[in-house]
Amino acid sequence: MGWLVWILETGMCLGASWLVAAALYPERGVLHRLIALLLVAPALLLIPIQALGLVGLLRPMWLGLLAPVGFAIAAGAAWRVLGGERTRLLARADLGAPARLVREALSEREPAVLTCVLTVGVWLFAVLLVWIYKSWTWDPVWYHVPITGYAIQTGSLDWIDTSVPWTQSHPKNIELLALWNCIFPSDNRLDDSSQLPFAVLGAAVTAAWAREVGARPAFAAGVGAAWVLLPPMFLQMWSTHVDLACGAFLSAAVFFLRERPNARDRWMSLLAFGLYTGTKMTGAFHLLMLGPWIALRGVWELRNAHGGRWRIAANQALSVLALMAVGSFKYFQNLWKTGNPLWAFKVKVPLLGTELPGLFDPAQFYGSRPGESPLFFGSPGAVLQLLRSWYVEPPVYWPDVRTGGFGPLFAYLLVPCLVWLVLELWRPRHWKHHLPVLALALAALTVQSAWWPRFVMGVATAGLVALGSVQGRLGRALPRLGLSLLFLGLTGVTFWRGASAQVRERELFMYPKHFEETLRSDPSRRAALQVVNWLWPTEWNLRKEQELRAGDVVAYDQSVNFLGEFFTRDYRTRVEYVPSNGDLGAYLARIDALKPRWVGVEGGSQAEWALREWRGAEYLFHAPRSGIVLYRMPQ
Repeated sequence: MGWLVWILETGMCLGASWLVAAALYPERGVLHRLIALLLVAPALLLIPIQALGLVGLLRPMWLGLLAPVGFAIAAGAAWRVLGGERTRLLARADLGAPARLVREALSEREPAVLTCVLTVGVWLFAVLLVWIYKSWTWDPVWYHVPITGYAIQTGSLDWIDTSVPWTQSHPKNIELLALWNCIFPSDNRLDDSSQLPFAVLGAAVTAAWAREVGARPAFAAGVGAAWVLLPPMFLQMWSTHVDLACGAFLSAAVFFLRERPNARDRWMSLLAFGLYTGTKMTGAFHLLMLGPWIALRGVWELRNAHGGRWRIAANQALSVLALMAVGSFKYFQNLWKTGNPLWAFKVKVPLLGTELPGLFDPAQFYGSRPGESPLFFGSPGAVLQLLRSWYVEPPVYWPDVRTGGFGPLFAYLLVPCLVWLVLELWRPRHWKHHLPVLALALAALTVQSAWWPRFVMGVATAGLVALGSVQGRLGRALPRLGLSLLFLGLTGVTFWRGASAQVRERELFMYPKHFEETLRSDPSRRAALQVVNWLWPTEWNLRKEQELRAGDVVAYDQSVNFLGEFFTRDYRTRVEYVPSNGDLGAYLARIDALKPRWVGVEGGSQAEWALREWRGAEYLFHAPRSGIVLYRMPQ
């Protein structure tokens, strides 16, 4: 029943979002409507999730009742604008887009469109991987997936009492979208699914923008598809690492800033910024960085209004509220709880010299000098390190792709195209098209550790759009064909390097070894398999799924590393943090009060000795890559 509710309500959300997109952009192409749909849909989901979470009513019944109200309001408003006949015409046009693309590619003899076929296959394969594998990648099991688990367990977005600060402090949009996919069926099967739509968003933005700067339709579709085929994107899209979504949101936000200001583009840009800000703290940085541009556009929009300026000002205020509705919750909660909206990082306020409290100096993670921001190439030698990452250092094809990961397509074709755009700035008539692309590239690179491709996906969008601009300038068929073949070859090599690395490194990433077994496994075994060596052994994960009953407590302490392993696949248990590094009597009193079935405690500590000797705890296993040891408590 839960799966049926999820399918029906997700379908309602997508239908309502398409109607809104069609009402906003009836005269534009299918890509504009697809981009708008993929921005409106997550907003329609996040608003009821956050509203219920704030009052502690985030349960399947209440969410299932409230969310359709928002869908109906959005769909009704859009229907009044469109009407039945226009809706049918637009639906028919959008459904016919793939056939039109095929005809265009055949008439143009455009080989670049073949990347679309590969991208569809890769995306569907990623869906399969999400379906058959438990969450296994490092950061998600460490702190992303526990955000989803805690929200479902508690039915709220209250401050999380935990020793994992990133679960406590980070914005939650991607994890809350994963909650939508898990809460109705009470199954963690789709807890890594929430970035999949944003791979489509990134591709759609890239293709639409390439088309706008002059690329022919089939070639534009090819460069859009290539965005997904870059290793930082496709190796991450089946996890909740969140960087892929951030790259797509930033690209979409700047995409809607590039034309003459109007209300619909402003709404979409601010919605994209809100979704980005509510996904990762770099979103707040980019919003502040591009804020003057946004503000000037707002002033321009007001100045050029022909009457009704108060109405336009009210519309602008509502769009800002939409940004805040999907992007500001965690910053206000952090400020309320700690006095620092960007907690757990220490923050030195520019100009004022005031330092906001936090657990960590960003310099510890991102290579800047102590007390200095790593943003705006703040780390020593950051520019040189960036160039070394692109052209010298061997790539590291982990799912959170690090140095060198954009590959030869980016290094030898997209970067030269970006350089060409810079050189073209001496012709003022090209500024309108070139400056927004370069603004995206520069903004994307001004974050911490810009030499890690996972943090700067927007620069790849800019490079692909620049390639589209170059293609649009080629007037003859033969040079266009040569460029297409070069693009296709470099894309294939880039994709192959990233994909084959995952298969070759079977001792590090063991999930390829378990592919056939996982396909055949029942749900409990699928959720228990140790597909990488930092997860719990299969035997103990199976016992967790079989032994623990609804309402049973599983406790952990400050020595935990991979908190996601403590949740059962159907979220039936309670996971509680009980620190063991303080007063021993207080620790035991808390354990006695909770009456946990399983307890994770720091190995070799006094607390471990007390649990075993004074409470009769039975040793189970030592969690891999962690200092935590699991015990079963006597009933």
